[in-house]
Amino acid sequence: MKLARPLSWALPALFTALVVSWRAGTPEPWRDEMASWSAAGRTVGEISELGRNIDGVTVPYYLFLHVWIGLFGDSVIAMRVPSVIAMTATAAVVALLARRWWGERAGLLAGLLFAVVPAVSRYGQEIRGYAFAALFAALATLLLAIALERWWVWTSYGLAVALTGLSHLLSLLVLTGHAVLVLVAVRRGGRLRVLWWLLALVAAAGVVLPMTSAGLGEQSAQLNWLTAATLPELARAIGAIFLVPAVTVLVGLLAVAAPRRSPGAPVLVLWSAVVLPIGTLYAYDHFVAPIFVARYLLFVVPLLCALAGAALAPFRLPWALVPVLVVAAVGAPSQRSIRRAHSSSDYRAAAEVVLTHQQAGDGIIYAPRRGWQMTDLGLEYYLGDRAPKDVLLASDEVANASLWATECADAAKCLGSTQRVWVVAADNLSPAFRATVTNQLSSSAKAALAGYQRSGSWRVRGFTVTLLTLS
Repeated sequence: MKLARPLSWALPALFTALVVSWRAGTPEPWRDEMASWSAAGRTVGEISELGRNIDGVTVPYYLFLHVWIGLFGDSVIAMRVPSVIAMTATAAVVALLARRWWGERAGLLAGLLFAVVPAVSRYGQEIRGYAFAALFAALATLLLAIALERWWVWTSYGLAVALTGLSHLLSLLVLTGHAVLVLVAVRRGGRLRVLWWLLALVAAAGVVLPMTSAGLGEQSAQLNWLTAATLPELARAIGAIFLVPAVTVLVGLLAVAAPRRSPGAPVLVLWSAVVLPIGTLYAYDHFVAPIFVARYLLFVVPLLCALAGAALAPFRLPWALVPVLVVAAVGAPSQRSIRRAHSSSDYRAAAEVVLTHQQAGDGIIYAPRRGWQMTDLGLEYYLGDRAPKDVLLASDEVANASLWATECADAAKCLGSTQRVWVVAADNLSPAFRATVTNQLSSSAKAALAGYQRSGSWRVRGFTVTLLTLS
């Protein structure tokens, strides 16, 4: 029995580590991860300056990644290891959360179910803060349940809330569920606990707001690609939280079956921490400004898995594992896809075309320069100091305190007499269409290249790479 207690959380953590780390370095970074790499590679001062223009709420993660890269380098796998570790730790917390309210078997099953959810692998292999947000939101929920019985845990709870906000500000929506748990405690004669809770939140806000407040007014710049979600789009987005809608349905049905007559009303609390954040985010999206993105709600996945573990706990272990295996089987195609690519843009393949065929003195043009495709960042990551001269560059993204560089106003003057020019053009995102040699270029760049002839053209996933030669 003594051995069973640690195994109820250690086995899910070990299993999650194995699943999430499997081929974690194989898929190349997608555009958001390229943004993380670009930001984290700057100085602390430059990261702070960036946050005043864009990604202000992500600055804490960029600062962490900056330190991590300084210690372990910027290879794909090195930058993804923190998220792998965070997801592994989240599995342990999920198990501990379910075990606290429903016993060891519930903890074990909840943790194992969490491990096989495709979204856990996807964002456990992401160079962003979502895995940390899931970890600290779940940990804060567990610590609150403990703090309501042991007052000395309030400091740890406040720290977990602060780390939740620093990982991803919108993950603080989990506090709506925490408020329900505190209200339940008050009804049972724990009014002083409200004061402790509020003090913990104030302390957490004192940590989070100074580091993220610059990002509160940047929504229009950062999420300008969104439109307000309709109810059908809301349903699709909820399905996408688990990455595979069928997995969302399966885990959701299990969570609905969680026993409701448990001490402390944990079912009410956890469902509140799932439903209220989704409703709040949708209301803001609908009435204030578009903001509803499924991955922002990743923190609800651990909570629903804990509820599902509770539903499975009354069954004998072999039978209780059947739904876990069904979820794993339904999610298997997505798990395979995750290990191949994280997006439709193959930066590495585009860079390899240039590296294979370039000559000394070549120039390169990235298109579109101002867009979410991050064409220049992705190519720069793989080309490094072997990149041809960026002939149209006027001011890079670091100098601009931005994620985007500025091009010359007079492209012909900047291009000069460069004999061979590479044009790396990314497919358009919205509306989606394939890039040609010129349809992603500025009018100035098109005019400057009018005297060039096409010497070669290559098509890789997401990019058209063309070599032009001065005629």
